[in-house]
Amino acid sequence: MIDQSVGDVMTPSVRTIPPETTISAVATLFADHDIGSAVVVEPETGEYLGIVTESDIMQQVAAGADINSVRVAAFLSTPLVTIASTENIHTAAALMKEHSIRRLPVIDDDELVGILTTTNLTHYLPRLRNTILRERDDLVAQ
Repeated sequence: MIDQSVGDVMTPSVRTIPPETTISAVATLFADHDIGSAVVVEPETGEYLGIVTESDIMQQVAAGADINSVRVAAFLSTPLVTIASTENIHTAAALMKEHSIRRLPVIDDDELVGILTTTNLTHYLPRLRNTILRERDDLVAQ
């Protein structure tokens, strides 16, 4: 098994928002920064409360929520499932599957350092395949 760390594959930048943020403001943030999620953080304590994704926003819009008044605190996904950057990507993928999530915030020493997404893993697959083939060829050559 290839031992690749989450830190090598993750996106190092991740947006945070306070729980008072409206659906409209989150949608604008997502569009302006071409992102699909934001971690919800309590501003006074720095506590990570949960995550809001594009899917969460779409569900609210489809349900007819008032996008200018409904706050993310009302529908954020909890508990926040996280992983350390030093963990193996296989562990991360298993965690994502177990919790049926596509975004996994990366936290080291209580600090949000990135986010691992299924897109990150998909982009990593060709590199993984090449590494496996090189290792196989090295074994055959011995």
